Amino acid sequence: MHEAFDIGGSLAATLPGFSPRPQQAALAEAVSLALASGEHLVAEAGTGTGKSLAYLLPALETGQRVVVATATKALQEQLLAKDVPAAARALGRDVDVALLKGRQNYLCRRQLQSFAPMLLRSPRDEETFEALQAWFASTTTGDRAELTHEPSEALWAELSVGSDRCGGRRCPLVSTCFAEAARGRAGEAELVIANHALYFAHLASGGAVLPEHDAVVFDEAHRLEETAASWLGGRVSRAGLRRLAADVERACREASEPLPARALERTERAGERLLGAVAPPAGRRRLRELPAADALVLIDALAELAGALHGHLEGLDLLSQRAVALAAEVEKCMDAGGLERVVWAEPDAVAWAPVDVSHELRRRLWLDGPTAILVSATLTTGRDAGFVRRRLGLDHARELVVGSPFAFRDQVLLYLPREMPDPRSDGFVERAAEEVVTLLSLSRGRALILTSSYRALEIMRTRLAGRVPYEVLVQGDAPRERLLERFRDEIDSVLLATSTFWQGVDVPGESLSLLVIDKLPFSAPGDPLNEARCEAIAAAGGDWFRDYALPVATLQLRQGFGRLIRSHADVGVVAILDARLRTRPYGRAFLAALPRVPIADDPAAVAAFFACEVAGRVAAQPVG
Repeated sequence: MHEAFDIGGSLAATLPGFSPRPQQAALAEAVSLALASGEHLVAEAGTGTGKSLAYLLPALETGQRVVVATATKALQEQLLAKDVPAAARALGRDVDVALLKGRQNYLCRRQLQSFAPMLLRSPRDEETFEALQAWFASTTTGDRAELTHEPSEALWAELSVGSDRCGGRRCPLVSTCFAEAARGRAGEAELVIANHALYFAHLASGGAVLPEHDAVVFDEAHRLEETAASWLGGRVSRAGLRRLAADVERACREASEPLPARALERTERAGERLLGAVAPPAGRRRLRELPAADALVLIDALAELAGALHGHLEGLDLLSQRAVALAAEVEKCMDAGGLERVVWAEPDAVAWAPVDVSHELRRRLWLDGPTAILVSATLTTGRDAGFVRRRLGLDHARELVVGSPFAFRDQVLLYLPREMPDPRSDGFVERAAEEVVTLLSLSRGRALILTSSYRALEIMRTRLAGRVPYEVLVQGDAPRERLLERFRDEIDSVLLATSTFWQGVDVPGESLSLLVIDKLPFSAPGDPLNEARCEAIAAAGGDWFRDYALPVATLQLRQGFGRLIRSHADVGVVAILDARLRTRPYGRAFLAALPRVPIADDPAAVAAFFACEVAGRVAAQPVG
């Protein structure tokens, strides 16, 4: 591996602009050793290491079938368009690679065959459906990603199926099924690219989703616990109950079978009553108990529906099984006590998840599963990845930590302003907005502002409106990728965001020269899953803050910080407006987890930094 990544190696010979990085070679060597020995590996590799090539080359050299599971579509696209072709050139051969998505991403021929105009719910859906006719007739993949006319979620739900609605190999159209064809291609490939959610769906199904494989690489592995909790849990939603009813009506009509009208009506009424009693208008609300009478009525109604459908044609039998499965989810939501399961309500749904995923992952994946390689730029909260390994149940795994090849000390200034109020006090966001206005005047826009909540985002939007001479792009005003595209192209624009924008944003170059983080990213008080995890740790004799809340926030802060420097040429300022970095003892833990960079508390230092940046950029301009 060191030879392949050396100055005279195969990557240098085939990849224009390649420069050797010891960190990349070290990661590749560790991956190669893990694959050869069958020992799991947890590897943190700093931004700019070139993680993808560092695991692709050794994975492809082994001759093993490998699944690469990512957390984002952007990384999947990068792997397919850039990294796998680069690895193939370095190896001097073609690489048989397949991208596999969940069934809901593919057009279902059976759904399309039975589609009725009455299912078009709006004029926009009618226009979109008409515009899709040519695609229906010509597509060879059925992949939603091909579409130029984006259908509404309601329309696409009528044209596709998830695993809960699919007849699989029992479907009469299975021979021409797009999803089955994609699975067939994946079954023949040496490298399969999927996402975390699909991988956990594979685990939950007992191994029925992905082809058999020898190893799995979890890239963006810092997000594994949340995905695992989602897929090992369950939910009962108004949309799911309505989809079941619509599918029953359609199946009975096609099969000329009598409609179980009474059972459908009972199920609808019981679902509305239960969800109406517990679902909040927004956000999540933890449920210590579910209204037993309402829940039992819904379980009984679903059981009646299942009985009415059972024993008829195969399609109705599948719907019977779905009704039984939904009843089982309601039963699980009724068990809200104890420390093993957390139940919550959200708009139009109730849901549950395991508080601790480590036992299930250990049993289902780590003990007898394929060799697992976990890779991310942020897996350590101090000196090692012990926190992440404990949360995931990876007791016995090799560990590697390699730093970034970037010269953060020369590329970044960390600004911690004086005199900021406590972020928990009234008026903090308004004061933070004033600081942002000042900083934007120094950076000339070119900023990503990460807020800790949607409430803070809206206040910041209002406070910036009309006060800065730059285009202010706001999360939610357009699709994520469209916002990022505009942010890259409009050099002096400002992007105001929260939530998912703390991760997976890759904007190298001048467009992102200032990164503002309003406050330390502790989980929101009252978030059901985090609250339950803290309770479980305390009940076991641990310290919920030290053992969970602080490490989680540290990883999130490191993710946010990592948005700024994406190449050797990038320079910029990270401004963290949270006074607790200076006033609270745990502030030192946060600072110790960040790259070592100069720290300033005076806006004049920020102004001087940007003045030097401009001078350096002018000096770098070619003469003439």
